[in-house]
Amino acid sequence: MDKITQEKYNKSRERSDRISALMGQYMLKGYRMLGSTCEVCGNVLLKYRDQEDYCVACKEVDAPSAPVSRPVGSASASHPQQRSELISVVKSPTSQNAVHTAVHAVNEKMLWASQALSSALSTGECQQLCELLKTCAETLRALREIQQ
Repeated sequence: MDKITQEKYNKSRERSDRISALMGQYMLKGYRMLGSTCEVCGNVLLKYRDQEDYCVACKEVDAPSAPVSRPVGSASASHPQQRSELISVVKSPTSQNAVHTAVHAVNEKMLWASQALSSALSTGECQQLCELLKTCAETLRALREIQQ
């Protein structure tokens, strides 16, 4: 692989990793991963209760460096203190039920994506499904960390 191709690949990988991490954070906050994708960038959409569909890639990752207006319930959990506070809140019995429900929902989405991947015909569809599977796997890892 030549240097330019490698740089493009690395940038694409970094973008994908940022999107996956953000999607995992949103799902931990109660967002649902939808079975539909963004018409602009092709990323999987999220939804919080009855709000509009939300594309992490367009709104946060690919957005100009202007301040991001994040949707409800989306305070960043990347700061260590915020993360420990989030984990302590999630340790309550009610929250543990929510985490269990989230694990089940993500497992269901992974099963659906795996089945869809086996019958996918286009490269773009395969790539989207693989990204979805990766995001689900990262989300499961985060949920299991909270359960411990």
